[in-house]
Amino acid sequence: MLAAGIVGVGRWGQNLVNASAGAENIEFVAGAVRHPEKVADYAAEKGLSLHTSLEAMLDEADIDAVVLATPHSLHVEQMLMAIEAGKHVLSEKPFTLSKADAEKVLDAADAAGVTVVVGHNRRFVPSLAELRRKIADGSFGTLLHVEMTETGPAAITLPKDSWRLQRSEWPAGGMTPMGVHLIDNMVDLFGTVESVTAQAVHRAVEADIDDTTSVLLKFSSGMTGYLAVMVTARPDFVASIYGRDATARMIGRMYDDLEFAPREGEPEQFNYDFGRDTDALTAELDAFGAAAMGQEAYPVSRDEIIHVVAVLEAVIKSAASGGEVKVA
Repeated sequence: MLAAGIVGVGRWGQNLVNASAGAENIEFVAGAVRHPEKVADYAAEKGLSLHTSLEAMLDEADIDAVVLATPHSLHVEQMLMAIEAGKHVLSEKPFTLSKADAEKVLDAADAAGVTVVVGHNRRFVPSLAELRRKIADGSFGTLLHVEMTETGPAAITLPKDSWRLQRSEWPAGGMTPMGVHLIDNMVDLFGTVESVTAQAVHRAVEADIDDTTSVLLKFSSGMTGYLAVMVTARPDFVASIYGRDATARMIGRMYDDLEFAPREGEPEQFNYDFGRDTDALTAELDAFGAAAMGQEAYPVSRDEIIHVVAVLEAVIKSAASGGEVKVA
């Protein structure tokens, strides 16, 4: 069992700690937070020792691993600090905001002999596992095109002083809170992305951020894609995959409902009840623990971690320039 410390004990950090109750490979024993008094009752309930910084937690707590639920811009510094201390690391997405930083962190992890991975909890939902099987067995025929759209109202429901409502943390609108999930889904299912063309606009939010973002993608395989994210609309998700021989559609915030429709024959319906803040996070934490203990490989590979960051970086550059950007 991996003993872990959580950095950031806010809403999402607490979701991770709560999800660990069902995990077999990891348990949280410590937390780092700037204002311990704000979460003292929660920490006492969960049996967490509290520390005022990551550095203090590394010095004072008996832990094997660090999990980051912190602002995106802090990930690189915090991961490198944990790696230097010989700790395994699970960082919430986005892993970093640049490909160069992702490579720097993973190179440091390799040199230190520790496991460092990214938290893409949607990798663990059953509908994506079914799609992987359908793609692998050729059920779609030649893959042609994919579209994914996700929306949510975070930009109008978060407190006005939230770190998330900063352009430096949310470049290109909803790409870091939601869009990077969709990029990871696409890379997982369809392979590497060659280029992107993006636009991000400010429509309905008071904060100085963009709230409506759309991206055209070209994959190395020749297929095409589209993704859109909005951070002022009601929660929704829809995805469509088009192949020569079949199509598929997913809906639901955790891709709960999947329809696979072959060119001939009746469509197949798959319906799941998979909790974003419970089942998916528990599976993610267990996979991290297993990888850190050398039991099995983490399902998001080193190359995929770097490539997803590279695509995100290209989207941010394209949204700023308005033109097509090759993925580095």
